[in-house]
Amino acid sequence: MIIPAFNSAGTMAACLNAVRACGYDDYECLVVDDGSSDATADLAGRLADRVLKLDRNHGRSHARNTGARAARGDILVFVDSDILIRPDTLLKIAEFFDSRPAYDALTGLLAPGHPGGGFFSRYKNIYMNFRFRRLRSPVTFLYGGICAVRRQAWEPFDCRMDSGEDTELGQRLVSSGKLIGFCADLEVVHAKQYGLFSLLKNDWRVPFSWAGIFVRRRGWRQFRARPGRGFAHAPLEQLVSVILAPLIVAGSAVCWGIPGLISFTIVLTLVWGGLNLPFLVFLCRQTGLLSGLAGIVLTLLDQTAMAAGILGGFAFSGKQRGGGS
Repeated sequence: MIIPAFNSAGTMAACLNAVRACGYDDYECLVVDDGSSDATADLAGRLADRVLKLDRNHGRSHARNTGARAARGDILVFVDSDILIRPDTLLKIAEFFDSRPAYDALTGLLAPGHPGGGFFSRYKNIYMNFRFRRLRSPVTFLYGGICAVRRQAWEPFDCRMDSGEDTELGQRLVSSGKLIGFCADLEVVHAKQYGLFSLLKNDWRVPFSWAGIFVRRRGWRQFRARPGRGFAHAPLEQLVSVILAPLIVAGSAVCWGIPGLISFTIVLTLVWGGLNLPFLVFLCRQTGLLSGLAGIVLTLLDQTAMAAGILGGFAFSGKQRGGGS
């Protein structure tokens, strides 16, 4: 088990205590302290089997790669420092690889709950859980919060990326003929705290990287090869919803007094609502009716941020390709 950590004192103890509470004992827990300036290394030293301290902050991918090269296990399990695994997490991973020798890697998902209980943090976990729980093996990505790779199949994470490096590695593994499984009951709890701004910033940044990966890996081919399954972990209906969200926001802002535009915006809103209805119902069941209703507005804003990130990522990728020609 490899845990990259940078200034993670707030979650380090809880993360490692969850590891120590697991019901599987044939593992090594290795924390890579990525140049932290807080008590991360001291906390890790009390609970991890080994702590590797880097001279400065190199980034999460470098820390993961350092841990992977130093690890002694046959299965490399990557967990973020704000993740709380469940008692059966490692057992499920071991059983998956024992029973499916054809698979080279495995990825899981976030549980809908959050230990802090804040609305934006809960919303993010619920959204991720809902989107991932509909996936079916095999998949074409890894989720860095909880994933595992056979040592002989592992390739280094791309250190040039500060976001989306897990998806990129999954795409690279699949391109080289590797098989990645998805386990819908391999749930872990994400303890990261979000406010409105940090949530929107995150959901701009990740799609920005996603768009670059889509261009480099020619993701449109996957739409044809995997009808209805989309690219990586994003199904086609989610992408359509993300495209509609900024159109609805813009239309709502300028349509007053323009009858044709009002009608068009209403139609777009109804289509968007239909695409997101299953998630919004799931959100209401998880948080209650009032929070669920607030989630309608938040989902619209959040998907608008995602759309801006995707657009920015496409533009940046196009500029890079143009500059290199």
